[in-house]
Amino acid sequence: MDEPMEEGESFSHCVFLVRKILGPDAGQLYAMKVLKKASLKVRDRVRTKMERDILVEVNHPFIVKLHYAFQTEGKLYLILDFLRGGDVFTRLSKEVMFTEEDVKFYLAELALALDHLHSLGIVYRDLKPENILLDEAGHIKLTGMFLT
Repeated sequence: MDEPMEEGESFSHCVFLVRKILGPDAGQLYAMKVLKKASLKVRDRVRTKMERDILVEVNHPFIVKLHYAFQTEGKLYLILDFLRGGDVFTRLSKEVMFTEEDVKFYLAELALALDHLHSLGIVYRDLKPENILLDEAGHIKLTGMFLT
C-alpha cells in the first residue's frame, strides 16, 4: 500500500493506491477508498451502502468501476479503478484554460455518463471538477457517487 492519495476534504476516509498481488488481475493498480465506520454518521453509512450498490449496478465506460468491496469491524473498503490522469480540477488548475475541443470532448462523455445514470433512475448530485477523473487516454470517469 502506498501513501494516501488526496480526495475531498472529509476526514472520515482516505484513498490509497494499491496493487493486487494474487488472482487473474495480479499486478493491477487500484484506488482503495477506506472509510472508518466510527467516524461515519448514520446518514453517511446509508450513503456509503448506496454508493456501493450503485457502483455494483452501474457498468459504463465513463463511470468509475467498483472491483471489490469488503469490510472489517472498524472499516469499509472500496476497491475502484485507479485513473492515472488525476481529476479535472487539478488539470484545470495547472492549465490556464482548456481548449474548446477539450471542453466539447469532456462534456460529451460527461453527458453520456449522466444519461446512463438517469436511465437507471440515479440522480448524480455531486458534479464538480474534483469528481471527474481522467484516464491515461484522457477519457473521463465520474466518481464520488455520494461520498467525496
